[in-house]
Amino acid sequence: METTQFYPMTEAIYDQIWQGFEDIDPDLAEADRSADNLRITFANKTVFVINRQGATSQIWLATKRSGYHFNYDEAKAQWVCDKTGTEFFELLGREITKEINQPFSF
Repeated sequence: METTQFYPMTEAIYDQIWQGFEDIDPDLAEADRSADNLRITFANKTVFVINRQGATSQIWLATKRSGYHFNYDEAKAQWVCDKTGTEFFELLGREITKEINQPFSF
C-alpha cells in the first residue's frame, strides 16, 4: 500500500476510535493520542496501544493478552488480523469490553 493511501486510512481509524470514547465514562477508560500511537488507559491501569507501521502498512494493537497485526483487505474493505482473520474494530471492541466489564462496540 502506498504511503499516500496508508496514512489517511489509518488516520480515519484513529478518528473512529477517538469518537468511540466520547461517550464512555473517563473513569472506565480514556484514549490519548500522540504521533503515530493511540493509547487506551483503563481504570485498572491496563494500557492498550494502537500503532500504525508505515514500513509494513499495518496497524498493530497491543493488549494485555496479546499483540495483533492488521493488514488491509481490499476485497473486504477492512483491516483484518493476520493471526485470527478478525476485523480490527470487532477485535478491539471485544478486548475493550473485557476490560470495562460492559458492552462496547464501534
